Amino acid sequence: MCLCVELIDNICVKILLCSFMEKSTPDLENCHDENMINDLPSDLLVKILSLLPTKDAVATMVLSKQWLSVWTMVPILTYKESNNISEGEHKSVWHFLDMSLKFHKAPILEFFDVELGPQCPVDVDVGKWIINAVDRKVSKLRFELKWSAKPINLPKSLYTCDTLVFLSLSDMIFVDIVCPAFLPSLKTLYLIHVVYKDEDSLIMLLSSCPLLKLLLMARYKEDNLKNVKLKVSSLENLFYRHERDDDVEDIQVSLVINSPRLKKIFIRDPSGASCSIENTDRLNKATIFSCQTDDNFMRYPSSLVCLNIVLNITTDDPYDDVPISWNHPASVPNCLLTHLEIFEWDAYGGRSEEKELMRYILGNSLRLKRIAISIKSTSKLEYREKMMDELKSMSRISESSQLMFNTKLVQKERVMHVKPE
Repeated sequence: MCLCVELIDNICVKILLCSFMEKSTPDLENCHDENMINDLPSDLLVKILSLLPTKDAVATMVLSKQWLSVWTMVPILTYKESNNISEGEHKSVWHFLDMSLKFHKAPILEFFDVELGPQCPVDVDVGKWIINAVDRKVSKLRFELKWSAKPINLPKSLYTCDTLVFLSLSDMIFVDIVCPAFLPSLKTLYLIHVVYKDEDSLIMLLSSCPLLKLLLMARYKEDNLKNVKLKVSSLENLFYRHERDDDVEDIQVSLVINSPRLKKIFIRDPSGASCSIENTDRLNKATIFSCQTDDNFMRYPSSLVCLNIVLNITTDDPYDDVPISWNHPASVPNCLLTHLEIFEWDAYGGRSEEKELMRYILGNSLRLKRIAISIKSTSKLEYREKMMDELKSMSRISESSQLMFNTKLVQKERVMHVKPE
């Protein structure tokens, strides 16, 4: 098996060397083991070209007559805008995409990956490329559009594609579900900085995915949504991020999550939105960066293994006076009573609300083993020592727990990145 992989890698290198020789016609006499390459089965040649960028795969057509049509059967097509456009490439990648699709013949597409930037003309019919991919039973589709025109509607057939397993839509795309949508095979959905017609469009899109397992939503202020309802019965992993724009006036927004099969959630929403999470019986990992929560926010199930909550992610000095609101839950969460073993707090500031929350955690976590507190680095030395003494004096229900201190520099939470499955 290893020898086979090594052989394929060597062949790929030789193909690249031949296809990028000077002039338009390669000198095949200088390309060793030519016969070995040409004698390979067509299916294997197609697999080899699938490992190359689409532009390089197309370039192999000049090698010989045998290679003229091999690239047309490659099931993976990738077109990405380059940041370094030369004078000879002023038409951008869209022109190459448009021309190559006319000659491409593969009946089935495994992955159609398109990334278009400002170089793409605003009058280009990008919808026909989507239709082309859907007609060829595409399995994975990623479409990122960053042109200078307004957001566009994508073809209706995209939202009824029964072969799609992975779908990623980014930037200047207008999600408008006017007809019944149905994506019976979709398991992973990325919605990144797209614009929605209304809240119902998002609801209809999500309800059309009966097998959806992973949802990634990255929002910004101008996406037209005020109240986001994420109700997906099959959903297991949720990554949700709402960009904060200081230049845009804050509006009252809300996030409601009702997915009974959720196992993992990541939420970052500094916009001030209220957050409600329902039906969390299977949840085992939660990371929450949020400013406002409802009364049910701390009612997590006993299945929860890892809980990371930041109620106020802004820790810089200008915001030290912003009040933190936290109320005791009616009953102690089971995750504290029976599961929590490690508790970490970064940038602890010693405010009265923080002390109250700390006392609650220490006083109700029966199985707590380690408490790691990072005192906010902007605090003066005497204040840090005072906070440490106060924390040491707090009563702990777990007699075996250890309290540790580690002052760290305040770090801003980094941009969320999730790789496609």
